[in-house]
Amino acid sequence: MSIRLFTPDAQTRVEWYQKKASTTFTFNDLVYIDGDGFLIKAVDGSAITPLGLIQKTIAATDSDYASATKVPVLVPGPDAEFLCDVSTGTAAQTDVGEWIDIDDHNSVDVGASTYDIFFVTRFISTTQVVAKMAKKSGAVVG
Repeated sequence: MSIRLFTPDAQTRVEWYQKKASTTFTFNDLVYIDGDGFLIKAVDGSAITPLGLIQKTIAATDSDYASATKVPVLVPGPDAEFLCDVSTGTAAQTDVGEWIDIDDHNSVDVGASTYDIFFVTRFISTTQVVAKMAKKSGAVVG
């Protein structure tokens, strides 16, 4: 399961952020900045502002695993869309125009809208939707 860039926009770019030490990541994990200023994997059950998708895999055996090194993150512009795998709930056409939450760092929950992390723009199948990522204001910019 994953969340991946579906349609980039002119403002989509790669930026470098300091990752939390001793944390594993998989390429394209949804990430955000924690209260200490470090990049971590997005988690369900918290009011986060997603930053983007990490563009590097970090394993516990990597030389930089225990360090807070900078890593590349794909940061979307306001009109970028993501293809999201649904791990909780069953996606339907009626989800278009609705806010949904994440289930974890690589999937969404179409049955919840407590934190409004993604705004659904297209229905693909019962297991996939296309959505825009929320911004700091709590709404999609653009």
